[in-house]
Amino acid sequence: MSQNVGSSQTEEPVFLSSVSYKECAPAEPQTVADVMTREVVFTNPDTTLDAALLSMLSAGCHRLPVLDTDGKLLGIVSDRDFRLAARSPFVDTTDQIVADLKHHKVHEVMTTTMITVESSAPIVEAVKLMRVARVGGLPVVESVQTATGSVERVVGIITRTNLLDCLIRQYEPVPPAD
Repeated sequence: MSQNVGSSQTEEPVFLSSVSYKECAPAEPQTVADVMTREVVFTNPDTTLDAALLSMLSAGCHRLPVLDTDGKLLGIVSDRDFRLAARSPFVDTTDQIVADLKHHKVHEVMTTTMITVESSAPIVEAVKLMRVARVGGLPVVESVQTATGSVERVVGIITRTNLLDCLIRQYEPVPPAD
């Protein structure tokens, strides 16, 4: 006997393995700032690719914003950029690939035509931008007033993982009341 969990005819909660799943009513609109990663690991354009790759791997992330010395966003470098820059892993050893990356700088492979999102934007705006651009993450920026005018500063990054975590929180199983 199968049970269609997604569409119940009654308003009763559905129980699976003694766990109640609540219907998800639309939550209060959330902003990008509510779900983004705030501790951003970044690199600069003159960093060698091997050093940038090691930073990315040690941080457990898949992309690094590229900032100049004033903190201005210049581009982004992703794990895909590193894979494209490396020679085939079927030909060389990992040590040889990393050694080859020492001869190239981030500015040679980074993407400079970026899409960013404001921290105050609704989450759905970030989702739409990521979907249309077919990217896995966006730098999150805020405008800051300086003596010379307004500049955008990177204050975070929003990724697919952040968005999936947000969905999990909304649809998280609720233990049955005793």
